Amino acid sequence: MRTEDLILAAQVRELAAELRHQHAYSTKKEMDARLPPEQHESIEDFMDKYRAAHPVAKFVPEAMQKLEKVSEVIQAYMKTHPQN
Repeated sequence: MRTEDLILAAQVRELAAELRHQHAYSTKKEMDARLPPEQHESIEDFMDKYRAAHPVAKFVPEAMQKLEKVSEVIQAYMKTHPQN
């Protein structure tokens, strides 16, 4: 593998992990809104169950789409703003 491939893979993993994290917190917030307070789980317990049910690989396609969009925006900017 080339260095660029390894860097891209690391960026995808980081973005996928961030997407999973955001989804987990929004899911927890929605659950807490529906359940009575005595049924709320601690964030640690919830995250343990969430990680088991939602592997980070599930979020890789969305991460790839986001990175592709970022790449398109950067390329468009570089075309319209050439560096001297």
